Amino acid sequence: MTLKEHLRRNMVLALPVMITQAGQISVNIIDTIMVGGLGGRYDHFIDEALSKTALAAASLGNSVFIAVLVLAFGFSFALSPLVAAEDSKDDKDKAAAYFAHSMVLNVTLAILLFLLIIFGKPILYYLGQPVDVVEKCLPYLTIMTFSMVPLMIFQTFRQLSEGLSLTIPVTIATIIGNLVNIGLNYGWIYGNWGFPRLEVTGAAWGTFAARMVMLLFLVIVLYNFKKTKSILVRVSFKSFKKAYFRKIASIGIPTAMTSFFEVSAFSLATFVCGYTFTNSLADQELAKVNLAAHQIALNLASTTFMMCTGLGVAATVRVGNQLGLKDYKTLREAGMSCVIMAAAFMVICGVGIIFFRYDLPAFYIENAEVINLSAQLLIIASLFQLSDGVQLVIFGALRGMTDVKIPSLLSFISYWLIAIPIGVVLAIVFEMRAFGMWVGLGVGLTCSAIFLYIRFNRQTKKLIKSQIN
Repeated sequence: MTLKEHLRRNMVLALPVMITQAGQISVNIIDTIMVGGLGGRYDHFIDEALSKTALAAASLGNSVFIAVLVLAFGFSFALSPLVAAEDSKDDKDKAAAYFAHSMVLNVTLAILLFLLIIFGKPILYYLGQPVDVVEKCLPYLTIMTFSMVPLMIFQTFRQLSEGLSLTIPVTIATIIGNLVNIGLNYGWIYGNWGFPRLEVTGAAWGTFAARMVMLLFLVIVLYNFKKTKSILVRVSFKSFKKAYFRKIASIGIPTAMTSFFEVSAFSLATFVCGYTFTNSLADQELAKVNLAAHQIALNLASTTFMMCTGLGVAATVRVGNQLGLKDYKTLREAGMSCVIMAAAFMVICGVGIIFFRYDLPAFYIENAEVINLSAQLLIIASLFQLSDGVQLVIFGALRGMTDVKIPSLLSFISYWLIAIPIGVVLAIVFEMRAFGMWVGLGVGLTCSAIFLYIRFNRQTKKLIKSQIN
């Protein structure tokens, strides 16, 4: 198979997922812009302090929720390569069994994480963050947490659909969810159309409602789509086998931990950025500026990252299919072609971020301090775009090979033994705050990309050599 053919097949799989991710990203972007617009040009009255505090509160809440959510999402990713492998063998009964067992595990994990957040919220008061930011953050975080269970049910159906190379239904569900989110945000955040003015918590309620609509739509579509229905009608929750649970957990746990290591590093970075060195009013305000700038830069950087997950999904599905067929040479080519596409895409994104580093933050907030600091952080973000995309896609390829334990360890080393220590020292010891933390994150992402590339290169060569021998 030529490189051109690989790229074409990758794009067929990746493009719908990228559109889906663009839709999901737009939810976060719109939430952030609307929250940052409180007291500004999008609101009925002007209060510059409100926009800065509200954006900082959303940043803090998202840092906690997303870290936990990504842990759950990472675990759910085990289903797609398993379904892809069974689909290549046309074994619908086994695919249905994996779906049922995965659903039980995903919902159980969602409930446990829901309880963890609910009972752990008061800890935020003791982490050196501005008090008024924490007070606005807690109700926002509570409402976001309510969406954990329905979102994980949606994610299970999504992984089934993507494992069968059917990405368009998820794309449509996301677009519908976006439209619902935008409308409800406009009503609940600012108090328009007769809705109560809820400010930061309004964004959370809008997101919650949008996720419920997405779940309902996807379930209806997949039960009426021939390929997915042929598997779903075979699903049974009456009997379970430990072997299926062990297989899912053997892939899901390392994958979840890998996702958690990266995102939790960014979550901890949020608390480092918002750390107040003293109780003075000036230090509290400076912490808010750093938190708000961090949220804007992270929101923009995660846009390209989430778009690149489409190529990660393509790598997982294509590598998983070739693993089932035991065509290891094509498996390696498929994985490497996805890496090439990710590298090219992220380089283009990095250049764009540098050119528009002042213009993009201005969409979120009017505060000059926040915009200038965001622009500085975006320079760092643009430099590690390549590393971020490459490490994401390679891990997707390794997941398709069901090789996740060593990559998980490599991610832990990259983020928690390299990125976090460097970032904390620069941010707090050298008092570089958000800028120092982002330098550390950039170094960690680069190390992750290098480590994972070496792993994929070695493992695929071993497979090819074993087949020749």
